[in-house]
Amino acid sequence: MRVTEQQTFGVLANNLQRSRARLLELQQQVSTGKAVRQPSDDPATFNHIALDKASIAAIDQRLRNVTFGQTRLDLADSVLSSTTDALARVRELAVQFRNDTNGPAERVIGAQEVRQLFAQIQQFGNTELNGQGIFTGTSTHGRTTGLAITAPVSLTNGANDTLVVNVDGVTSGTIDLTAASATFSGSQLAALVEGRINADTSLANAGKQVSVRFETDHLVIESSDHGDLSSVTVTGGTARTALGLSGGAATSGSSPFALTASVSAGVGNTGGVAVTAGRIVDDNQATLDDYMIRFTSTTTYDVVDVTVPPTVARGASNAGGVAVANAGLVDPAQLKLHDYRIQFTSSTQYSVVDVTAGTTVSSGNAYASGDSVTFDGMQVVLLNGQQGGPQTGDSFDINLSPRTVLSNQSYVSGNAISFEGIRVTLTNESGAPAAGDRFAIVTGLGYQGDSGVHQIEVGNDQTVPTNVSGDRIFTPSSADVFSTMKQLITALRTNDRNGISDALGGLDDSLSAIGSVHGEIGALSSRLTTNSSQLEQAKGFFAQTLSQTEDVDLAKAISDLTLQQFALEAASRTLSSLFQNSLMNYLR
Repeated sequence: MRVTEQQTFGVLANNLQRSRARLLELQQQVSTGKAVRQPSDDPATFNHIALDKASIAAIDQRLRNVTFGQTRLDLADSVLSSTTDALARVRELAVQFRNDTNGPAERVIGAQEVRQLFAQIQQFGNTELNGQGIFTGTSTHGRTTGLAITAPVSLTNGANDTLVVNVDGVTSGTIDLTAASATFSGSQLAALVEGRINADTSLANAGKQVSVRFETDHLVIESSDHGDLSSVTVTGGTARTALGLSGGAATSGSSPFALTASVSAGVGNTGGVAVTAGRIVDDNQATLDDYMIRFTSTTTYDVVDVTVPPTVARGASNAGGVAVANAGLVDPAQLKLHDYRIQFTSSTQYSVVDVTAGTTVSSGNAYASGDSVTFDGMQVVLLNGQQGGPQTGDSFDINLSPRTVLSNQSYVSGNAISFEGIRVTLTNESGAPAAGDRFAIVTGLGYQGDSGVHQIEVGNDQTVPTNVSGDRIFTPSSADVFSTMKQLITALRTNDRNGISDALGGLDDSLSAIGSVHGEIGALSSRLTTNSSQLEQAKGFFAQTLSQTEDVDLAKAISDLTLQQFALEAASRTLSSLFQNSLMNYLR
């Protein structure tokens, strides 16, 4: 077989080209440290590499989740520790001022410190991480919280079945709740109000919706939007009184825990004025005292602070041995600001007389030493002394001297009444106010968040919660921290020893509830620590597998590269030598 120089040259040139390609491949392996860089290098191996990288990326995301969740839980842990310390100080003050060595002046000073601790714990509850409250749940919503009503509630078409509401600044038309007469349970009432509000054309066109629920004894109407601009206000309608929405408290969704001012019309008002929900517009001015707007005529009113101690005076001609053991406020919304008398009709019975109105509040009441005598938002405790019990004709005079906040103010229908951080609006509905009409404003604090839980993924079909909603920590129904502290502040301000003792029991319940949730947060943090360790181990396994599959043996690659360089050089010389011996080299 004849082998031409062209064939020889072709074979050598091809070998040289392959050597160069192999040399380039080895150079890339050495420079990148990777044996497989693209599917064409090794399709099966490249597929394994892609799967390993995806697994590592998923683990990295879960580790980031764990880091964020751990940060959130650690912050919650720290805040709850601070809250427990603050509540322990409040409890210490309650124990201190329950002691009878302290008088009214000392207790008022104690109330001032408790008020500051209240603000501090409110601030703890509103703690944020990356702009989001850690005790919010998942969001905060503006809302109106109605007054207490007794279900079932009857609504009649044309009589008490309409509402007008403002949701996030958009006012509805007149909302008709029923076409006939019907009676509704609490849950049915909530579903009815929610459905009819959301069906309103004006609100629907603006994209506004609400959710409504019945909580124990009152309605809550909540905007579906969240944040500073979310709000709900009931501004009109014939159903307001029946639904407990003539008054109440309104808050925005600016923070999880917001101060509230709940307004209610006095029992026995004869004028035609309606009131919208009260608002706290300046937390810094809010005192947590309770107030009353009292009309002195059809055109003027006073605003008074009713968080003051009742005065109880023993009758000058009393012959029995009964003495006053304690006096205080039990329901500021029921106060009439009248003068009263407890009159003993026998040694075992008494009557309560409204001296101002000249009427009998109650009669034939059985007397027992140490029992509370409760009437029109106040209570008095009488106790037999060393000289025995009461005698027929014995009496005790009770009055309340509130602090005047605003005096002789001109009333204009629809104009806001603002004082000490509170804003209330009264409007003539069926007529003007009457002299003696009153509207109570009771302050407090409400939770604006929800019960939602933030879950993070830590594995396939595995999630871990990273928060506990604030209503479980600060405002559970059986251990409401803020309600108890408000009770203590009022008791201290009004020199109510029994109220201080009652608040002390509530503080113990609150500390127990917070301690329970604190332990839960610690357990979640411990679980995330374990998850983090497991994820790091899994990441290490996949990283090792990936390295074994993808990474080049650098020592071998460098050795192969050196050999390939020698081989290429030899091939080049051989080809050059062949060209020099070719006949073409002599044809010139």
